[in-house]
Amino acid sequence: MDRGEATDVTAMHAAIVRERPDPVEGHEPLNLWVVVFIAGLLFWAGSYLTQYSGGFRSDEFSEAQINPAPPPVEAGGGADDPAAKAAKEGAIVFSTYCAACHQADGNGVAGQFPPLAGSEWVLADGPNRMVRIVLNGLKGPIKVKGGDYNNQMNAFRDSMDDRQIANVLTYVRNSWGNKASPVTAAEVVAIRTAEAARTGEWTAEELEKIPASGGTAEPAAVGTLTPEALKEALKKLSPDDLKALLQDVSK
Repeated sequence: MDRGEATDVTAMHAAIVRERPDPVEGHEPLNLWVVVFIAGLLFWAGSYLTQYSGGFRSDEFSEAQINPAPPPVEAGGGADDPAAKAAKEGAIVFSTYCAACHQADGNGVAGQFPPLAGSEWVLADGPNRMVRIVLNGLKGPIKVKGGDYNNQMNAFRDSMDDRQIANVLTYVRNSWGNKASPVTAAEVVAIRTAEAARTGEWTAEELEKIPASGGTAEPAAVGTLTPEALKEALKKLSPDDLKALLQDVSK
């Protein structure tokens, strides 16, 4: 007690100190870690959209873009027509390996990837050059439909088997207004065997020296087709392709 007062001032102040202010609505600063987390989340979202948005094109993830429709079967053909069946299977291969660069409509990308629609390389008399391009790839300058391109195409020797290469080339040679002979697995096998020793990409200058049709191997490579190599090549053929090849040989 101080000066005879009835109230203990110390006890009164202690009670006030124990009190907490009533909560008020206001803008409290965020925790620094929350800010860092939100910034990282926004950065990841932006990167994800940049990589997988497809340029926000309306047709990027449409069924026609993912699985391009095969060319229509010509009059007189049908579901069992070998060329139509090969083209249908080739459409799936094309959408998997080729559409990203050459586009689903076959028009390519100006200045980067040459078009396949109306391409003189695609519409050549035979598939000798196209098969070699798919097997070993292509590098250096090339002129397609009057346009100049200088990019590099990957090799698919180890990614596609002979039937897939034959089917996708059959599809390409008969799509987007193209009309050319189908490609058989036997033709691909012959070229793969003849060029077994080659490891690098082709150039347009080298390919132009090879006949587009006729013999599938260059004259210098004919002697490399040994009986053992031929036997291994024939093992890779499907029963249908092997039957067709034997029928052609027996004529």
